[in-house]
Amino acid sequence: MATFPVAASDVRSAEPSDVQGAFMQNRLRWLDGAVLLSLTALVLYTVSKHEPWADEAQAWLQARDFNWWHLVFTELHYEGHPPVWFAILAVAVHVFHVPYAFIGYLGASFAIAGLAVLVYLAPFPRSLRYLIAFSFFLVYQYAVIARPYVLIPLLAFLAAHFARNDPSHILTFAVLAALLIHVSAYSAVIAMGLSAFCALHLSRGWAETSPTDRTRILGAAALVSASAVLALVLLYPHPDSAFMTQKVDGTLQYRLHLMGQALVGSLDDSALVAYPLLLFAVVWACCWRGFLPLLTCVGGTAMVYGFLRGYEHHQGLLTVALVVSLWVAWPSPSETETAPRIVQWLHRSFVIALLLLFAWQCTWSYTAIRNEWADPYSGAQDAAAFLKSVHADQLGCAGYLYWVVGVQPYFQHNLFQNWGGPDAPASYHWAKDFQKRSDGLLLSDAVNGPPFIVIANEFQDLQHTVPLIQSMKSVNYNLVHSSPGNKFFKGKKGVYTWYLVFAKTGPPAALPNP
Repeated sequence: MATFPVAASDVRSAEPSDVQGAFMQNRLRWLDGAVLLSLTALVLYTVSKHEPWADEAQAWLQARDFNWWHLVFTELHYEGHPPVWFAILAVAVHVFHVPYAFIGYLGASFAIAGLAVLVYLAPFPRSLRYLIAFSFFLVYQYAVIARPYVLIPLLAFLAAHFARNDPSHILTFAVLAALLIHVSAYSAVIAMGLSAFCALHLSRGWAETSPTDRTRILGAAALVSASAVLALVLLYPHPDSAFMTQKVDGTLQYRLHLMGQALVGSLDDSALVAYPLLLFAVVWACCWRGFLPLLTCVGGTAMVYGFLRGYEHHQGLLTVALVVSLWVAWPSPSETETAPRIVQWLHRSFVIALLLLFAWQCTWSYTAIRNEWADPYSGAQDAAAFLKSVHADQLGCAGYLYWVVGVQPYFQHNLFQNWGGPDAPASYHWAKDFQKRSDGLLLSDAVNGPPFIVIANEFQDLQHTVPLIQSMKSVNYNLVHSSPGNKFFKGKKGVYTWYLVFAKTGPPAALPNP
């Protein structure tokens, strides 16, 4: 083999360049580490200030009080959530005996892992990666609040990463997609969208695919399909499900309105900004083989929001779906360099638009985290402390409306007599007969009620509770304690939730004066 001499001057000129390149790479790795450390500190400190709300308590109680098989094969038909988050909570409660006070740190650990995947593995420019990581939904809504959604960025980002790789990693992708399907209906749609992208991508080179890789691909397809079928079997709503009955109400026009609300709310809260940006994303995706994942992931999550279970705090799942769909289609540097000039210009403009979008969402992060540090997210913890101080669990207590479930984890047994008493599970049961007992407070029933009654609901302010307080007073129940909470969301205060504790007139001497 012929060799060519290299001049000493060439070696000397090459060495500084190599050293400088390595030095820059090390500096960038240190920068990534510093950003991740900042994210970790921010999330953990905010969790230390967060008071868990009713939905966090509900999942914890179900994992604590139900037999696993009963939970999976019976209770989930009412709840509407797949079992992965419940499995994590069950292990935490029954194996490691983690107290309820640590539920936020448990959720945050998964969220921080998802942020690490984003910071280190995403194909986006570093500036865009960092802004996405600090944006409201990723650093607060699905990091501080311990719901199943804290798992979605981690699993979806990893799935997007492996979806871009060769068929040798397809089984890893399939495992991640199968787990995504069993986290939430939203993540199930994202998983199926990524699977469709992989199927289309791999089908184009099927003739050149080796027999080993073909076996892997078929095995991955079987795993994802089986996971989807199992999720449908586990979550098919029970005829007596009050929750699912609520979800099927509403006209087609209203459902389409909800879809539009989700698309706008996931981006900027302004239709004048959100819809042009979505159109820009579609044009960009058509240039970079990304239309299918954009349509299935973002469009699919919008349909879940509109037709199945859309609440305001779910809007960020469309943002996650958008990041995932861009992730799998994002061009490599060599692809952008060889693309036509108009496509290069379009790509650079789209990057700028995304930078501005997520910079704006970072202002939501600042407002929500500042509010979280200053005020209670939920009044459940304060209400539970008061109920303990007056021995309501021993003297007798009833609870009305779903939100009161937030006080239950602070007691070792079911606190409310109308929920079945101390021997019954403490979680809210989404069955119609249970809903009548827990939501239907009749003043005639209150005449012979227990010493304490807790009512929790969303109110614009305390003034709106006056009619309820007057009604309770007419049957000899006085308001003795109120605990406010505020579900902080984006750049606004959010929804007020009040826990109102009433005591019968002439209470025991142990009860402090109102």
